[in-house]
Amino acid sequence: MVKNDWSIKTICAVVGILHIIFIFRTFQTNDRIIHLFSVGKFETNVNKIQLKVQEKTTTVSKEKSLLTLFTSWVPDKEKYLCRNNTINNWNLLHENVSSILFTNDTDLSRRVSSMGWKVLPVSKVGATGVPVLKDMFYASFAAHDSEFYAYANGDILFTNDLIDTIKAVIHSNIGDAKDLLLIGKRYDVRHVSADEATNFDKLKETVIDRGKLHNAWGIDYFIMRKSYPLQDYPDLVIGRPLVDTYLVSEAVNRPHSHVVDITKTSPTVHQVTLPGSAGIREGMSKLDNLYNFKILENEKWNQFSGLTVCAQYFTTLSRNMKIRIKKRGSEGMFKRCHIHKKQAKKKQKQNKVLNKLHKKLKDLNLRKRNNNYDLVF
Repeated sequence: MVKNDWSIKTICAVVGILHIIFIFRTFQTNDRIIHLFSVGKFETNVNKIQLKVQEKTTTVSKEKSLLTLFTSWVPDKEKYLCRNNTINNWNLLHENVSSILFTNDTDLSRRVSSMGWKVLPVSKVGATGVPVLKDMFYASFAAHDSEFYAYANGDILFTNDLIDTIKAVIHSNIGDAKDLLLIGKRYDVRHVSADEATNFDKLKETVIDRGKLHNAWGIDYFIMRKSYPLQDYPDLVIGRPLVDTYLVSEAVNRPHSHVVDITKTSPTVHQVTLPGSAGIREGMSKLDNLYNFKILENEKWNQFSGLTVCAQYFTTLSRNMKIRIKKRGSEGMFKRCHIHKKQAKKKQKQNKVLNKLHKKLKDLNLRKRNNNYDLVF
């Protein structure tokens, strides 16, 4: 009887042990299955997250920048502060603005690149070695995908009002125009410090305190889209008389064009670095100041329509300080901006004035050659 009890207990113990082993192995297998599914799910989620990140990155890289600003200058120790002011000022404009310097100088390229600008080679120059404006635009079109592109002289400073004005134009009823051209007058300011150049509020104060608004002839920047019709624009060089006047004149006289004078809402500072009138009209003081005159000597165009006041549109501030775009109509000098048959005699008189200026410049150049002036831009 005892023996049978022991046998029964032994059998029960063995069965119990086998049952425990079965349960253990079953749970272990299920754990592995659960673990595998969990890992698979985790890896799938990771892949989804990575895919989303890649999609977001791709979207950002394809996004158009608002503006590409470009210019060109040659190394000049006398203008070191001025050039640094320009670089640092443009860098502060907007995170969606790109800046380009056109130069073939290796040392200048290295220094400007280290300050965050893109550097491109000067691909085409005029007979005196000065860059051709049209080719600079085309090279900028190829280098960056932007909504707008702007050439500005290397001594020009902007404020954040430029960005606000461009955005206001975009959202206006002419914002989709393919031939949009934004121009403006400048304020001539002497002794602009590094602190003023890199603080928009202080820069605006310098305009009020020390700035002198230039006349309607001086246009130191042009803002346009890739779609702007530049194909017929001649090979005029930067920093010389008529490069601005001709561009604006042709735009104003093109049917249904859209030229906007943004002077009133975007104060622009010209850093005057030379004494006297030479600093105000620096392009006129160059030895090759007649270069663009010669390029255009056989062109039939109205020189007196290349003024900022000839723009069909202008920007202004409303009572609630919002930027508005208005049609100029007959305001200001607008009536003098288009050529009509009745104005033929007046145009002849105007051309006589230009011919006298041409002769004076020739005489000035002769004196300069005798003094061995250098060619710089």
